[in-house]
Amino acid sequence: MNDANPSDAVLQVRNMLMGFVLTRTLQVAAELGVADALAKGPKDRSTLAREVGADATTLHRLIRACASYGVFEELPDGRYANTPTSECLRSDVPLSLRPMARMYSDLPVWQAWAGMEASVRSGKPSFKEVHGVTIFEFFAAHPESARRFDDAMTASSRLLNQAVVEAYDWKQFGSIVDVAGGAGASLAAILKANPHMQGVLFDLPHVIERGRAFLAEQGLAARCRTEVGSFFDAIPPGADCYFMKHIIHDWDDDDCVRILQSCRKAMPDHARLLVCEKVVPPGNGPSYSKTMDLIMLVMTDGGRERTEQEYRELFARADLKLRRVLPMPADNSILEVTK
Repeated sequence: MNDANPSDAVLQVRNMLMGFVLTRTLQVAAELGVADALAKGPKDRSTLAREVGADATTLHRLIRACASYGVFEELPDGRYANTPTSECLRSDVPLSLRPMARMYSDLPVWQAWAGMEASVRSGKPSFKEVHGVTIFEFFAAHPESARRFDDAMTASSRLLNQAVVEAYDWKQFGSIVDVAGGAGASLAAILKANPHMQGVLFDLPHVIERGRAFLAEQGLAARCRTEVGSFFDAIPPGADCYFMKHIIHDWDDDDCVRILQSCRKAMPDHARLLVCEKVVPPGNGPSYSKTMDLIMLVMTDGGRERTEQEYRELFARADLKLRRVLPMPADNSILEVTK
């Protein structure tokens, strides 16, 4: 730059433009399993490189960049160590973010972002433009990518499960259906906190097998059955509560109405539909929901994050009523919906 004294705004934008470098650096560290390799203590460059399958010199450059943001640390003796921040990338910690890093670094996902400009111009999802199919069609045909996605969604659920349990009075329900509940992490948390409840995990065939195994591991097989199906067709009827977490934001308005109408048909008059989603706040302030909205633009076939009013209008189209919005941590809310 010719300007010898660039403004704060110029430097801010420059750093923002380079944000993808940090993102990719963290993803590669997660893919290599660097934090796992350092879980039992510091290691020297050669040992660490050998264990994670990397070149020692380039691994040093990667870790040095991470360390400048507090992720990993180079000790005075030259060994590398974890920090509280890099601990989040370990596989064996309760709130591990490694599955999310590996999902976003999966090559088909990463490639989709190259089409973002076309997506903004056309309004069409770039994932489908790049790969020729929607992301869920892609997952159905590519088990490894599907597994990465499921692992990431399970990790994401763990970040919110306790908040979900605490945000609502679940004890009023005797039965619950987790619609498109994936491996069942959220449902398991709800059932464990409410031992009187019976559950149903409902999802597509390629998902439900993992869910059945997970629920058995959690000791919930006797209290929770699994059912296979599509929420566009029919949802198990007769429960007191229907729960959907991070499902509605995957779809355009018309598809959402179809999903919600399926829920309505399944719901007895007394039942509640509880929708856990990010609600976009008004104004120009920062919000993770606004970033996630762009992820929905690129990755899904018409998905988006919505404002409270947009949700209210969406539910009304399915002849449902938004009764209240219960804020939760991490930009999430529970939207309570009735007939």
